[in-house]
Amino acid sequence: ILRQWFGQQGWYDRKELSYRKLVDLVFLSTMGPPGGGRQDVTPRFLRHFNIIGLVEMSEASKTLIFGSILTSFLQNFEGGLVTMAETIVAGSLHVFDRVVAELLPTPAKSHYTFNLRDLAKIFQGVLMCSPKIINSKEGLARLWVHEVRRVFADRFTNADDHAWMRDLLHHKVEGELGLVWDEVVPHDRIVYGDFMNSELDYNQRLYDEIPDLAKLKAVVEEYLVDHNSESKQPRPLVMFTDAIEHVARIARILRQPQGNALLLGVGGSGRQSMTKLATYIVGFQLCGVEIVKGYTLNDWREDLRRILMQAGVKDTPTTFLFSDVQIIDERMVEDINNILNSGDVPNLYAAEDLEAISSACRIECQKKKIPATKLNIFTQYIIRVRRNMHLVVCMSPLGEAFRNRLRNFPALVNNTTTDWFTNWPAEALQSVGKSIIETADLGLGDYLQQSVTMFKTIHLSVEKSSIEYYEMMRRRNWVTPTSYLE
Repeated sequence: ILRQWFGQQGWYDRKELSYRKLVDLVFLSTMGPPGGGRQDVTPRFLRHFNIIGLVEMSEASKTLIFGSILTSFLQNFEGGLVTMAETIVAGSLHVFDRVVAELLPTPAKSHYTFNLRDLAKIFQGVLMCSPKIINSKEGLARLWVHEVRRVFADRFTNADDHAWMRDLLHHKVEGELGLVWDEVVPHDRIVYGDFMNSELDYNQRLYDEIPDLAKLKAVVEEYLVDHNSESKQPRPLVMFTDAIEHVARIARILRQPQGNALLLGVGGSGRQSMTKLATYIVGFQLCGVEIVKGYTLNDWREDLRRILMQAGVKDTPTTFLFSDVQIIDERMVEDINNILNSGDVPNLYAAEDLEAISSACRIECQKKKIPATKLNIFTQYIIRVRRNMHLVVCMSPLGEAFRNRLRNFPALVNNTTTDWFTNWPAEALQSVGKSIIETADLGLGDYLQQSVTMFKTIHLSVEKSSIEYYEMMRRRNWVTPTSYLE
């Protein structure tokens, strides 16, 4: 269709059957390099363009940009922490280069795609700390290790990749930062958050390490009790260690500017429950769509318009929770991709909506002393939407549909922070099973603990046998937390 404009300068109006000629148009287009499963663009279309190739940013340019940002930020920190800026930038660049070169995407790891946004997220995470909290080199190094893990390691699918990352960070901490690994990372689980004191206002909370996991569990369970008391659909969740870590990770993503999450895991792994709890912890409004019989694309657009206007017109921090089981048309994923990229969906708003947007966002133009034209007002609305809207997309990494969606809609990975939900560990199976049987009160008495252990052992043995079955027969048997709960 676009090539027709280049050839004939217009298109036919199919209603009036007249030719519409468009004048004074300049096309500015972007495209990724060929390969990687991208849509092929015919040379007959490209011949109309003057093509400019953008080479990847040089190491010197990256060092200058991130070094300037980090050095400026650390000026006010005590203990000479500003001297670490250069080595942290060099270490981050080396980790990023190694990850890009060695952790390549495969059919089983199609989300292993990394770009400069991931590198920037490391520094964005480090910049969330406060001089009131970080006052030692070990503390700053520990925060840096944590942020690298959150950006890269949270998307890893197996223990081998995690071990590779741990060895790489061990080498960086001791080799380049000149610190002792066991002092920087005294235990394997490092958790940071700003929600331990719920009495503080959201803007007064400080991002700090949470070393006491028992206290963290108690605080999260307290939030859960408060959430269930206010919710129309209370959730009797069992907060085991892995679940608490996921809540902290999602809360960390939501507190960041334009923080969006891609949660990958099989059904029943707790992606949506953890998101709802994390949203309550950070004090945002939770929104979503409800798919019912007869739900159409027009209903989807109406829901989308309502949620975006809540974030933009009402200026309300909002978490938009969306799951792949709600996809009834691939155009829904395209709209999600557009929101992640630009904060807008084309042709979404009616005239009365634009009037409400104009009334709400005109003041933003006045504050910034720019002309209150239609274009400027709508631009301020988009800025509001991107500031307040946090998308959390829950997907199952199984099957061809997931790989196709990542290939067709790259913003699902490029503009989000990925969190991979692994199989439930034995501790989780034990605590969840015990809670369910105690709630049911089956009168097992002294045999309750043995009964829970039996359920756990059967589930773990089926998981193990399913792997052996795949290696022998090349056929999958999926074992999910849902089947354990049933």
